[in-house]
Amino acid sequence: MRKAILLPVILLTLWGCATFSQNYKLGTQADINKKYDEAVSYYEKAAIESPKESIYRLALFKARGNAALFHLQEARRLAAAGKKEEAEAEYTKALSYDPRNRLIAEELKRFKQEGVKKPEPEKISYEYPIKLKVSREKIDLNFMTDVSLRSIFQALGKHFEINILFDELLKEIPLVVDLRGKEFEQAVNQICLMTKNFYRIVDEKTIIIIPDRPEKRQQYDVAAIKTFYLSNINAQDIQPALTMMLQKNFRPPMIAIDKNLNSITVRDAPSGLKLAEDLIRIWDKPKAEVVIDVEIMEVSRIKMRKLGIEFDQSSMSLRYGGNGTVSSEGWVNLGAVDLSKKTNFELALPTSLLQFLEQDSDTKIIAQPRLRGLNEEDIKYIVGQKIPFINSQFNPIAAGGLAMQPVVNYTMLDVGIDIKIKPRIHREGEVTLEMEMKITSIAGTGVAGIPILSTREVKNTLRLKDGETNLLAGLLKEEERKSLKGIAGLKSIPLLGRLFSVEDRTLEQTDVILTLTPYIIRTVPVLAEEGKPLWVDVDGMPTTARAGVSYAEEMLQNELLREGEEAPAKGETNQISLSPTNFEVPVNREFRISANLLCEQAVASLSLNINYNPQVMKLKDVIEGGFIRQYGSKVPFLKNIDNSGGVCTLGLTSPDVAKGFKGGNNLVVLVFDAVGQGESQVTISNVVANASNGQMVPFQVGNSRVIVR
Repeated sequence: MRKAILLPVILLTLWGCATFSQNYKLGTQADINKKYDEAVSYYEKAAIESPKESIYRLALFKARGNAALFHLQEARRLAAAGKKEEAEAEYTKALSYDPRNRLIAEELKRFKQEGVKKPEPEKISYEYPIKLKVSREKIDLNFMTDVSLRSIFQALGKHFEINILFDELLKEIPLVVDLRGKEFEQAVNQICLMTKNFYRIVDEKTIIIIPDRPEKRQQYDVAAIKTFYLSNINAQDIQPALTMMLQKNFRPPMIAIDKNLNSITVRDAPSGLKLAEDLIRIWDKPKAEVVIDVEIMEVSRIKMRKLGIEFDQSSMSLRYGGNGTVSSEGWVNLGAVDLSKKTNFELALPTSLLQFLEQDSDTKIIAQPRLRGLNEEDIKYIVGQKIPFINSQFNPIAAGGLAMQPVVNYTMLDVGIDIKIKPRIHREGEVTLEMEMKITSIAGTGVAGIPILSTREVKNTLRLKDGETNLLAGLLKEEERKSLKGIAGLKSIPLLGRLFSVEDRTLEQTDVILTLTPYIIRTVPVLAEEGKPLWVDVDGMPTTARAGVSYAEEMLQNELLREGEEAPAKGETNQISLSPTNFEVPVNREFRISANLLCEQAVASLSLNINYNPQVMKLKDVIEGGFIRQYGSKVPFLKNIDNSGGVCTLGLTSPDVAKGFKGGNNLVVLVFDAVGQGESQVTISNVVANASNGQMVPFQVGNSRVIVR
């Protein structure tokens, strides 16, 4: 009867001790062995058996993610090997484990559509909005003698029924040109290129011919505005680079950003907008992403053995206390002392304890975190607890006294696993991991019960292939302590010494094993055409400032403009001239004047003053020209602008004083603002130039006349 009652109790006790189901244990074992399909099957059974157990559902969720990633890697491997059917099956299986994963779904869709011609995205037109309505017939005109420029344009306009207007500053020069076999726009482009002019379309039947000068470009400039909305990068991060890429001579772009919308707005010529669109499309890419499987196992073993006879004290004591000679207070009556009797003496021997204790304990710490992060971003994983540590310091009780008053502070230290990984994903399908790992545990207690910490720390950088596992082991710590206590002399007797001593032996072993496995789940999408160079100013697209003029022609015109329209010819004396020499500009308009330099003799250093009327114009900036830029960034260049006095001081020194400066080109570009109506003379004064030997070098200077209306 008693057995019948005890049997159910024992079964209930054993069932209660089984905290987790057998399916969960089998699933955990399969997950550790990376048999993810089996792990999912076991976890599903455990979740069905106990639907209220959240730990089963969490384990099933993690196992599904592991299985999806595993089959995704297998699909990529099979696809690279050319096994399309097997790869498609692996993609399908990965998607079945994680049906909400858009990355797997899109990759499977691209894999199925491989080889199918994709529809080209709609291209945005950046052409000039107004186009000429002119016949495409070719003309047969040949001007073999000097004919005025206006007459040639008027003949073209009359032949093609196009109205041709002229800017007031257009110079009348004789020209010999052969226009046979050319269309209207080709003929106009050729004449403009030969005479340093450009044209702009006014309407469908009208164009205007304009001198190719900085102020005229700004006067007739018509720009477009476009807003680009960014998805992956911050607008303020690309603003400096975009400004530098779109920078053009005499026509800087205007760029504004909106942090709330993460957008960037560009105001520039159509060619600049097209280039901005191409650059933003290349830059605005999602970061690569990686999943890192980390497995940490710490195995600790403590083995202790205590064997022998342990004495509670290490000395014997002898005292006299017989015959009642010792009073209760410990005093001895000398009259009653009798040393001849043995019964008056007491001998105290040490007590002994037979020890045969042995202890063997094993500890395992296993962590399997799965870390997901972006390229070049830190991934941190901290699991543990905070332990308070006492920090005591002594302060004086009174001012000037000794530091005797203890002040106790507590510092919270992390105890557990601390991992920091920074991945860098390479185009070759490899991952560089900058890893820092720190494992801290409590090894015991010290003075006053203060915990003793045991720390193992690894800092390393390694490069692994996609799916490659790196094993880091050998962080082994082995400590052995052995002590022998007993009666001096007797404990050293062979064999018999065990009867008078006790041996205490402690062996501690700790080993840490770490594995890292990176999986690349997303790379930076780079199209084949994005690897090609972006040719600037050669695609023939018309600009807003010179509609109908190709980029190549505009580049040539800009080069001529940089050298200065009125630059002196070689063979003349040393000169510094201003270009243009005479022009008009409306009030509140920015304009520019080029200072051109011609050195027939090598100049080691040069300084000069630019003078102007501050009531009519203000100097905003001085831009280094081609003469300075050709020597690189090592040229010492000084500019000091004083708009209150209407003077600007410029100075430069050759980086190689022995050779000095020589040649001719654009020295600087002066950027002015027309602030008031009137007339101003821009003059060059106080020119001081020295040769390499210290001799003065004379210069002839030119002036410029500006009328602000």
